[in-house]
Amino acid sequence: MNKQEASSFLKELLTKCKMDSDSFILVEPNPKDTLSTGYKVRVKTILNNECRKQIREITKKYDLAVIEEEVQIIIYKPKSKNSGNLILK
Repeated sequence: MNKQEASSFLKELLTKCKMDSDSFILVEPNPKDTLSTGYKVRVKTILNNECRKQIREITKKYDLAVIEEEVQIIIYKPKSKNSGNLILK
């Protein structure tokens, strides 16, 4: 995702999940990344179920993909059209 998309996504995320700015990292684009394009957002906090639900809704709206792990969630713009809103555990 480009910087404007990442900014819009983060504003909505911070509002709906009541998170502080220390809860995420904006990861710079990596041209060698085969999975995503542009910036990634890494949420580095334990989230409750309601916030996870909000993240799923927001990512669907922005056509983003999600990798969900125990201690972090990674949100990105997938290179492949078929991999949007992917959620892994």
